[in-house]
Amino acid sequence: MLRLTLISSLCLSLITASAVNLDSLWGVWNDQNQPVTNRLKAMHKIVVGGYLYSQPDSAFYFAQIAYDLAQATGNKKEMADALNIQGVSYWIRSNYKQALDYLDKSLNIKEEIGDKQGMAKSYNNIGMIYKNQGNYKQARAYYDKSLKMLKKMGDKSGMASSLGNIGVIYKNQGNYEQALEYYDKSLKMFKKMDDKSGMAGSLGNIGAIYFYQSNYERALEYMDKSLKIKEEIGDKKGMAVSYNNIGGIYYQQGNHDRALDYYDKSLKIHQEIGDKKGISEAYINIGNIHDDQGNYKQALDYYDKSLKIKEQLGDKKGMAICYYNLSFLFFGQENYTKALDLGNKSLALAQEVGALLDTRNASKLLYQVYKKTGQSSKELEMHELYIEMLDSINSIENKEAAIKLEYKHAYEKEQVIAEAKHQEQMALSAEREKRQQLIAYSAGGGLVMVLLFAFFIFKRLRVTRRQKKVIEEQKELVEEQKKDITDSIQYAENIQKALLPTIENLKDALP
Repeated sequence: MLRLTLISSLCLSLITASAVNLDSLWGVWNDQNQPVTNRLKAMHKIVVGGYLYSQPDSAFYFAQIAYDLAQATGNKKEMADALNIQGVSYWIRSNYKQALDYLDKSLNIKEEIGDKQGMAKSYNNIGMIYKNQGNYKQARAYYDKSLKMLKKMGDKSGMASSLGNIGVIYKNQGNYEQALEYYDKSLKMFKKMDDKSGMAGSLGNIGAIYFYQSNYERALEYMDKSLKIKEEIGDKKGMAVSYNNIGGIYYQQGNHDRALDYYDKSLKIHQEIGDKKGISEAYINIGNIHDDQGNYKQALDYYDKSLKIKEQLGDKKGMAICYYNLSFLFFGQENYTKALDLGNKSLALAQEVGALLDTRNASKLLYQVYKKTGQSSKELEMHELYIEMLDSINSIENKEAAIKLEYKHAYEKEQVIAEAKHQEQMALSAEREKRQQLIAYSAGGGLVMVLLFAFFIFKRLRVTRRQKKVIEEQKELVEEQKKDITDSIQYAENIQKALLPTIENLKDALP
């Protein structure tokens, strides 16, 4: 039973500093004799490497100091970089409105001065905000802008970030195969650059895909690798994400105590760094455990707290998940009026942001409620939508497999027919050759030879006829195989539908 929220790692576009020596950087910043540009670059590294992910409020403060100095000296590039950091600090604290405001200001300056690399990074970061709000269309548009510019500049680090972020969109839309493809591309690029933060994010995202495919052992393997790297580089936000996701694996395996322990670890870090979105995700997952254990009052309390945060953030996808969980809780208590109201809110938001998984969950639950309340037409409508969502989520891989099978069959058919034609040509050629030999020997006058060759030709004609018969049988076999394969594809589709979990047994809310 899948009913939890895993958190994907998004890749921010920033000028990072690996294993920064804060003391030496502070020395550069405090040295008034240093060129202003050097001082500003030092502060940038101090903020990103020392404060942004662990103390985002302090990062905002120091970025403001850098901005003031850059503005006083007319250094627009550093002004834009400082605004970018401030926007990201708001993103970390899940204040998306303020984050967009600062990122837009940063982008405007970069466009003004023609800083293409900076523009590409701003596009990526703005896309990240829209993704978190569940606006996948807008997010993808910005990611594509970023990726296009980064490719032209050969910026591999930025490309890896954009590829990973596009993978997150595919994951949220239920296209796991495409998501895994993008995550893998991103991971390979980060490995080549020895970018540990990027590697950790990609490993965690790949682990999440294995989780959704119910391969929990592999999922835990990747998430553990991700967590170790995050602990090594002191990425607190990343650690909180890993704790949450590892807790999700234990939850799915029925180990609620272990799951709750990891959820609590995640919640504490999110609270420490002021990450509202992370706090809301932890509330949902802790609420799920209480719901499963029959502690409905506590579950309701956690769901309500999560929903309030989601509403503050404008996180429509997150709101859809909260409404779903609340609807499910009231459905279990046979309060069908509230279950319908909340379930329809969940469905409307899920459809608005194009979240197939959440649309599937809401339609499944509404089908159950309408069935209980005897509303046959609505029951049928939700059941059809539920099946449609299941098909949409599962059909991508099946369609690709079917296409591959059809191409394979077409190739094999061509090979068999080509071989049959070759044999026919060889037989006819041999027959012509023997006839020519017969004429030659007949001209030589030997009646005995004529009779002997006539007998030989008679035998060859019988062989040729048998070969033609075999060829015709092979062609018929090919056509039968084609029909069998076509039938088997249709049969496989029917089997796939038949093996899908029953409506009553599904209880999940996937991000």
